[in-house]
Amino acid sequence: MACLNYPVVTCRAVFKTIFISFAISLLWLGCMNTSQAQTNHIQRESPKGQLVEINGQKIYYERYGNGKPLVLLHGGINSIQSSFKNQIDYFATHREVIAIEQVGHGHTPDTDEAFSYFKMAKDTADLLRSLNVSNADFIGWSDGGILALLIARYNPELVHRLVASGANTRLVGMPPDEIKKIKDSSPEKLATGFGKKYRDQYIALSPDGEKRWPTIAKKTWDLWLTPIILENKDLAMINAPSLIINGDKDLVPIEHAFEIFKALPKGQLFVVPGTGHHTFESAAPIVNPVILSFINAP
Repeated sequence: MACLNYPVVTCRAVFKTIFISFAISLLWLGCMNTSQAQTNHIQRESPKGQLVEINGQKIYYERYGNGKPLVLLHGGINSIQSSFKNQIDYFATHREVIAIEQVGHGHTPDTDEAFSYFKMAKDTADLLRSLNVSNADFIGWSDGGILALLIARYNPELVHRLVASGANTRLVGMPPDEIKKIKDSSPEKLATGFGKKYRDQYIALSPDGEKRWPTIAKKTWDLWLTPIILENKDLAMINAPSLIINGDKDLVPIEHAFEIFKALPKGQLFVVPGTGHHTFESAAPIVNPVILSFINAP
């Protein structure tokens, strides 16, 4: 699930309260205060980036540094820089960093297809194969963490170790009437609910322009309403060592992060104190060294 700023219910609250509050605050009130660490603007072009054709569409990626490959997978309705601006330079001094933007995100053009976690995971895997990358380490935030888990499940040869922060494997606790309310809402209403920051970030990078924004917002919500992405039996088939990170005030309840951790044969759990969904942004000095130690382990 993407990073969106609003008053977070503590992870000890019941799941239903968390997700109802999330839906209502986005749809009808818009986003609250943006993080102080958020950049004020995003450059339209990156000297490190390029587009490559994968599965009949253009996919944008950036490469930095040298060494064993480390793949960065951004959050929903975000981009490489908005997700990992505090990680790229840090990890590029140790690894070759390959950061990918999914269809309809960042510099990558949108298509008429609905967003799908499985399609995004396939695009990512096929792009890495086109670059002759295998046995890489993965860091995914939010939706990117979901993709890292999917790739480890269905393309194990690509994954050496993985880190997933703020990832969920199923829709947790959202009642049918709230789901219907979201599905029946107009793209324009949903787009407004995301707030100006996310609209401006999208317009600054997207080759599709401002008019595409409501469509992107609607497709993102439809993606987030995916009932089940991975069953626990699927997680049990992931053999790569996996570090599950969660803020103690994350959108994803600690209980769900613990469930993912317990289902993974080689899982580890790191709960970041005093932190919400934006672990890589607000707690970079804490999480970066922990992640580096984890991915460098034998």
